[in-house]
Amino acid sequence: MPQIFSTSRAEAAVFRFPPLFFPLLIALALILQAYLPVVAHAAVYLDLPLLVVIYWAITSRNQVSASLLGALLGLAQDSLSHLALGINGFAKTLIGYLGASFGLKMDADHTGVRILAVFACYELNRGVLYVFERYLLGTPVQWHGGVTALAAGVNALLAAVAFRAMDRFRFWV
Repeated sequence: MPQIFSTSRAEAAVFRFPPLFFPLLIALALILQAYLPVVAHAAVYLDLPLLVVIYWAITSRNQVSASLLGALLGLAQDSLSHLALGINGFAKTLIGYLGASFGLKMDADHTGVRILAVFACYELNRGVLYVFERYLLGTPVQWHGGVTALAAGVNALLAAVAFRAMDRFRFWV
């Protein structure tokens, strides 16, 4: 009787990117995150560094590197925003770790799975930011669930398009 050997999800597909792809993507995300709200106020609901962290996490499936990238981008975003230093760093570190864990367990190359993952990660990110601002910093902020859900949907749809475009730069090893 033939035996069926299964490989783990981590061994199933290994992708590589051009060497300057992620450094340029990180710089572009941070620049756009800082300057888009100046041009269009509705862009305050976009979280482009979060999308970069999620994309790296689900394609690399490496919890350590995804957590480090989340911490790096979160701290860089904190330094460009009005929040206390480290709040976005913590939230994006958590998102990076959970996204990489999700990428290990599920096939995250399908658009529908990516939309749901980005929606959930955006909501979790906003929830962590809310808890930190409200209870640790004592800032009187209110939770706007409807606006947050709409923003999560917009970010998820943007991620579906952006992730498909970023997939063109990856190649199999």
